[in-house]
Amino acid sequence: MPANPQVSILPQVSILMVARNAGRTIDAALLSARRQTVSAIEIVVVDDGSVDDTPALAQAHAAADPRVRVLPGPRRGLSAVRNASLAAAAAPLALILDSDDLLHPRHVERLLRARQRAGAQVCAANMLAFAVEDGGRALRAALFARGDAWRVPQDIGAAQFVAASMIGGGGVSPGYLKPLLDLGFLRAHGLAYDERLRIGEDFDLVLRCLMAGARYRFAPEPTYFYRRHAASTSHRLDRADLTGLLLALDQADAAAGADCALARALAARRVNLTGTLRHLDSVAAFKQRAWGRAVALLRGDPVARRLMRDSVREGLARRLGLPARPQPGTRHRLAGADAVLPCLEALADALILSTPLPEPVHAADRLPVSA
Repeated sequence: MPANPQVSILPQVSILMVARNAGRTIDAALLSARRQTVSAIEIVVVDDGSVDDTPALAQAHAAADPRVRVLPGPRRGLSAVRNASLAAAAAPLALILDSDDLLHPRHVERLLRARQRAGAQVCAANMLAFAVEDGGRALRAALFARGDAWRVPQDIGAAQFVAASMIGGGGVSPGYLKPLLDLGFLRAHGLAYDERLRIGEDFDLVLRCLMAGARYRFAPEPTYFYRRHAASTSHRLDRADLTGLLLALDQADAAAGADCALARALAARRVNLTGTLRHLDSVAAFKQRAWGRAVALLRGDPVARRLMRDSVREGLARRLGLPARPQPGTRHRLAGADAVLPCLEALADALILSTPLPEPVHAADRLPVSA
């Protein structure tokens, strides 16, 4: 039965949103979710103790649309809130939408089609990464996964998924993509978000799905709109974050089994995370004027040295009032705040139309999917 008695149709997809003090962005995010061409959806908002107008805005959407439900969060961190939303989902599939991001109206429709064609338990679309600039008068947007290799639908295996998701790697990291998840698969394998993690929680869950036998399908159409701004959790790292990621990696190492390619990728990720941790420790040492300790931490660790070079370069650029690096994407003038989503939709539609490459036929597409 539908979780909301006012809704007579069982939803195909539960759109899951966690929110905390998202008053500036949640209204647009919920409107984009409600405008999906697939109407058999529910939108589950878990508010985790907001002190702004987030609860009131979410409740206004629930009053206007019976498909929207607003629930209180457990106040134990992001991953715990994600798990609360998974537990509340009434549909067989769950789609992650962050409270500061937006969806193309056909996002759910296209992901359902890609999932059905591939028989995948995890599916994710390409994204447009965007930032609103000049006080809302301009929009900068860039395709997240760029290049010919990302212009076609494709499966992503566990080793590729890990190898492409290194901190500071500079390439396309599929761990940032927001997945459509088969909840039956998750429940059958006892999978949920690792509540030790404040960041990288989607990456960790998807990796464990892949290691349990899930098939991951990437859809090249950029129908998810990912907002870049200084407050994004994904743009901040601290020691506790990295420690949690290393603990999660311990579990992945133990479960890798005889998959040599995956084992190599996990080993490289450990080097990457350890180097990032040493970089943070060296920054702290420099701030404390513990010069010898800072140099010792950087010595012999190319990851830490590369990240330090990037930090110094960005710090100098800020002091000089210069951009740290050229901002990716094209810039577009906006008539107002309401023009952000239409502009992104038009950009996405143009990119979809300009991607003529056909979907390749792989032998794996004709194999039965593991349960």
